Amino acid sequence: MVVTLAAVTALLVAPAGGGGYTTAEDVSSDFIKQVGKFAVTVYKLARGVSLYYVSTSQCWSKPAGGGADDYWMVLTATNGAGAAGSYVATIWGIPGSESKTWKLLSFNATS
Repeated sequence: MVVTLAAVTALLVAPAGGGGYTTAEDVSSDFIKQVGKFAVTVYKLARGVSLYYVSTSQCWSKPAGGGADDYWMVLTATNGAGAAGSYVATIWGIPGSESKTWKLLSFNATS
């Protein structure tokens, strides 16, 4: 049942071509995992909360100009007590550049 609910939640928040996101990214790639870890780490440091990246279930991208891309992702993270939550994050970055040039644009719980 938990898997079904997670799948339904992910479907409800999918961009489905909205927002100009055009490319479905491979969520098993090391690069997309790094983008997800970046999002969780920046949010964790900015908010002073215990949060740890677990996985990315969806990721879409679109060109943002100047060699940069915007990434929209649904990810799972656990808090300090080990409870998992689902989050939607948007990130701006230039693939291959240093993490200090990347920006977390939004990070919100899905429920």
